[in-house]
Amino acid sequence: MLIFRFEHSHDKTEHQIPVRFYEILPITFIYIRISGTFRMELNKEDIVVLIPAFNEELTISMVVMLARKHSSRVIVIDDGSQDRTRYLAEMAGAEVLSHSVNKGKAAALMTGFVRARELNPEVTVTIDADGQMDPELIPTVAAPVLQGVADLVIGSRYIGTEVTDTPKHRRVGQRVLNRATSVGTTVDVTDSQSGYRALSPKALNNTNFNSDHFTIESEMISYFSEIGLQITEVPVTVRYDVPNGHKQKPLEHGLSVLGGVISYIGYRRPLLVFGVPGLVFFVLGLIICAATLFEEPVIFNWTLVTQGIAGIFILAMGVFLSFAALVLNSLSLVMRNVERSMREGR
Repeated sequence: MLIFRFEHSHDKTEHQIPVRFYEILPITFIYIRISGTFRMELNKEDIVVLIPAFNEELTISMVVMLARKHSSRVIVIDDGSQDRTRYLAEMAGAEVLSHSVNKGKAAALMTGFVRARELNPEVTVTIDADGQMDPELIPTVAAPVLQGVADLVIGSRYIGTEVTDTPKHRRVGQRVLNRATSVGTTVDVTDSQSGYRALSPKALNNTNFNSDHFTIESEMISYFSEIGLQITEVPVTVRYDVPNGHKQKPLEHGLSVLGGVISYIGYRRPLLVFGVPGLVFFVLGLIICAATLFEEPVIFNWTLVTQGIAGIFILAMGVFLSFAALVLNSLSLVMRNVERSMREGR
């Protein structure tokens, strides 16, 4: 049971306050809108917070101290920082795991997941170290897992009544990445790249997928969806007026993530990525070749010889892509069986 207690900011007396229910997917959350503060009574021992960090000396202390209000175990994964991130995180009370060199966010989270599995918490929360995400929302993000209604909870900036004022270019990029992610999953999410997440013990024990750099958010959704874990979202707010908030150019970062997502989908669903284009090329090439045999120009003002060569090339490309799709799909099935056997301990 989740208990909410409201204290007046002046006299510290408790008050009963009206609440309204806010529904997201199959889950009902208590969402309080009132001038003041609210607190969700949770056992701090049940929550482990993971914070991947790279050169975040300006904000890491604040994030750690606020996170410790809701968790007795806050773990910072220092991913090869060249500043005082490690020192300040330790001074703020965090346990720090360090990489000797920068390996990327995915590697940092994987290191944190290994440590979290040793601690075996009821819920593992991940949050970024740059201060954009509010650690005060840890109870909100963790609640569906603690209630037993979700295995992965994503803190979304794009649902709820207080939608974050995200820059327009980020919204456009987010829609593209959301759509790309949904192609490889059975669920639709509004914020596939959010790093504010909560994992159940079942999800934590299945963080054995391969991931690279900043594609871990999308790959986590795809992998958990594939193995049948329950995924949902809760509303969170994010601020962008923080120091050192953007380490990469938005376009460069977005294209990098999109490329990684497409590569992952190609690995998990080769028939979709290669087979469908292969079939389209094959049919198109067949039509062009047939038109050439009947001496019908169908490609601009090309000669029949040039048109025939183009038709043969397109037809061959279709055959190649279709063959590659079948081979890759067979390999993908083998790898899935191997992964399933590993999960089941065989």
